Amino acid sequence: MSFTTFLFFGFFLGVLVLYYLLPHRLRKLLLLAASYVFYMWSAPALGAVLLGTTLLSYGAAFLIDPKKRSGRSRAWILGTCCLIHFGLLFVCKYLQMTLDLAYRLLPSIVPQKTVHLLLPVGISFFTFAVTGYLFDVYRGKYPVERNFLDYAVFVAFFPCVLAGPIGQARSFLPQLKQRVPFRSESVKAGVLRFVFGLFQKLVLADNIGTLVNAAYGGTVISPVTWVAVILLYSLQIYFDFCGYSHMAIGLATALGFRVTENFNAPYYSTSVTSFWKKWHISLTSWFREYLYFPMGGSRKGNLRTYFNILVVFAVSGLWHGAAVHYVLWGALNGVFQVLERMTAAPRNRLEARCRGGARKLIYGLVFGAGTYVLVSLTWLLFRVENLGQLQYVAGQILGLFRTGLGPLQLRALGLNDQLRTVLLLSLALCSVVDALWMRGMRMQRLSRSVLPFYAVVCALILVTAVYGVYGEGFNAQEFVYFKY
Repeated sequence: MSFTTFLFFGFFLGVLVLYYLLPHRLRKLLLLAASYVFYMWSAPALGAVLLGTTLLSYGAAFLIDPKKRSGRSRAWILGTCCLIHFGLLFVCKYLQMTLDLAYRLLPSIVPQKTVHLLLPVGISFFTFAVTGYLFDVYRGKYPVERNFLDYAVFVAFFPCVLAGPIGQARSFLPQLKQRVPFRSESVKAGVLRFVFGLFQKLVLADNIGTLVNAAYGGTVISPVTWVAVILLYSLQIYFDFCGYSHMAIGLATALGFRVTENFNAPYYSTSVTSFWKKWHISLTSWFREYLYFPMGGSRKGNLRTYFNILVVFAVSGLWHGAAVHYVLWGALNGVFQVLERMTAAPRNRLEARCRGGARKLIYGLVFGAGTYVLVSLTWLLFRVENLGQLQYVAGQILGLFRTGLGPLQLRALGLNDQLRTVLLLSLALCSVVDALWMRGMRMQRLSRSVLPFYAVVCALILVTAVYGVYGEGFNAQEFVYFKY
C-alpha cells in the first residue's frame, strides 16, 4: 500500500479517527493491527518475516540484559541474534549477488544459478531498527522492553516500516507509555507535512524522474543534456526520499508521535562531509553509532580515521543495493570525505576569511555548487543499473571533448514549456522552505493558524492534482528507497 494512493488516504483516515476515539489501552492494538495490514497488503507472507524479526529480537533482549546476566555469554547471544537478523537480510538481498560474483571468479567450480526470492519491502530498515535496540540493551543504554505489544508496534509502525526513518527504540518506546490527547494542532501539522511531501514526490520527483528515465531508456541526447540529466537526478532522488520522509513524519505527527528527522536541507551544504550530516540522517546516525564509533571513530589517528570512514561508506553503499556500483558509490563518498579531512586546515582558513558580507555569500555559492556537482557525480553510480551502463553514460558525457557540448535537448525527454514553468516554481518554493528549515523555522508553525493553513494545504493539493496525479503525460513511479 503506497502513501500516494487513494486507498491509503482512506486507510489512514479510518486509523486516525479510530485512534482518537478508542481508549488508551486499545490504541496500541489498533496501531499494531493497522501496521500489519499495511505491511502485508501486497504480499501477506511478508508478515511472517516481520513477526519473526520482532519475536527474535524481543526474546534476545532478555538474554543480554546486563542487569540479569554477565560474562561472555551476553556477547555470544548478541552476536548470534545479529547473525540471524543480518543472515536473513543477506539471503533475501545479497545471495544472488554473491552467487553471480562466485561464478565470475570461479566459473569452472561454481555453476551459474539464479535464485528466486521475494525481497521483503523495508527489511533493511526494520533490521537496523531492531539491531540498534539490541545494542542499546547490551550496552545498558536502554532497559529491556517487557511489554511485547509496545515493542511490536515499534518494529512495525506503519508510517516508518517501509523506508524509514529508521526507528530508535530509546526515543519511540517511551512515547507509547504516554497518554496522548487529541490535539488539532498536531493533526494539522501532520497533514501539512504529509501534503507537502506528497507535493514533492508527485510534482517534482516523478516529473523529473520521467525526464531522467527517458534518457536512461535510450533516448539519444547530446553530451550537455546528459550533464543536465545527472544534475536533475540529484533533485529527483532528493524530492522522492525527502518527500517520503515528510509524509512518514507527518503521519506519525498526526497520531501524536515524534520520529527522527531524516533531512536538513542537504543541498545547502558546502562540503560532502556536511552533506552526509544532513542526508538520510537516521541511517548515517546508525552507522556512526553502531559501526564507526566501535571501530575507533576518529580517536586512533588520521590513518585509522580515514580507513574507518572508507569502510563505513562502502558498507553504506552495500546496504543500499546488492551490486558493485552501489559499493563504488559509497566508497567514492568516503574518498571525498577523506580528502576534505586532509585539506581541512586550508579550507578552514579560507572559510574564516569569508565570514560575513559578500565574501560569505560567494563562498557559500562556490562551495555549495561544487558540493552539488560532486554529490551528483556519485549519484550517477547510484542511478545506473550496472557497470556497463555506467561506461555508456560516461562515454556519452566525455563525447563533449570530441563533438562539443551540443544543444540542450530536455524537450526531447518530455519537458514542455508548461511543465518547465511548474518545475521551476516548485523548485523555488522548496528552496525557500529548505532555507527556512535550515534556520529553524519549521512548517508546523503554519498549523497554528486557520486561513493560511487551509489556503496552503488546498493550494498544494490542487497543484499536486493538476501537475501530478492528473498531469498530462504524468507517470507515477515507485518510491526509490522501496527497493532498499
